[in-house]
Amino acid sequence: MSTNRELLFKYKKEGISDAVIYFALEECNGYDHLLLSQNLDSEIKDENRFVNAMSRYLNGEMIEYIFNKAYFLAKPFYVDKNVLIPRQETEQLVLNTAKLIKDIFNKDNLEIIDVCTGSGCIGISLAHIFKDSSITLSDISEEALDVANKNIENHQLTNVTAVQGDMLEPFINNEFKVDVIICNPPYIENEKTIDEKTWKQEPHLALLAKPGTMYYEKVLKDYLKVVNDTYILAFEIGEDLEEPLTKLVNKYCKGCSFYFEKDMYDRVRFLFITGKKE
Repeated sequence: MSTNRELLFKYKKEGISDAVIYFALEECNGYDHLLLSQNLDSEIKDENRFVNAMSRYLNGEMIEYIFNKAYFLAKPFYVDKNVLIPRQETEQLVLNTAKLIKDIFNKDNLEIIDVCTGSGCIGISLAHIFKDSSITLSDISEEALDVANKNIENHQLTNVTAVQGDMLEPFINNEFKVDVIICNPPYIENEKTIDEKTWKQEPHLALLAKPGTMYYEKVLKDYLKVVNDTYILAFEIGEDLEEPLTKLVNKYCKGCSFYFEKDMYDRVRFLFITGKKE
């Protein structure tokens, strides 16, 4: 049986990053990162599983799908190929939205909806921050909602529910009123711009939109049917969408305030809209 350190060195030579190897070692030992660091010279608990995972990774499979786990804001989420793997940029969307919520509202019992939820990581993360609020996750994909519901159960949250439907339709149909709409919809117009590994493994339904603004427009043309008197709309966007989305906001959001923010890579990736009904 090999030690964790021996396996770390072996697969570093194969060109695999420390982060990926550590992730796999943690999963195959049942350790967190600190415990693994303290046990690098101990024998690995499940070498066969680790070697199999490294083989699959070297053949192009994403490590998160191999172990059905991804971390988002330091919390574990179940993922499979029915949902996108959560990205760091989306963590920034959650944190920036949470700050805006605290700036805008002077109440704790908010109604928040996470549209196009996928794994549920956005809404569930907000549920951890705003424990007295009610969060509803929605997605058109039944398979994605199965993943989201698994994550609601795994996180043992009582303030989160999930509904199926296309964009805002389930909320309009049920005359549901909300304070915050947060949404990371599909926005890639040209599949040729998607890297091969992503295209082969992640769900196309969660990636593609033609035109790229299509799902944003669906929300913007209908949001007044579901928001309360004071509201926030928060979106992750494609970096090439600032100009067309500005036109849509000006068309549908009369009297609103809005602004774009850049991500950690200095790319425009977020749109925030705030307003009050007259």
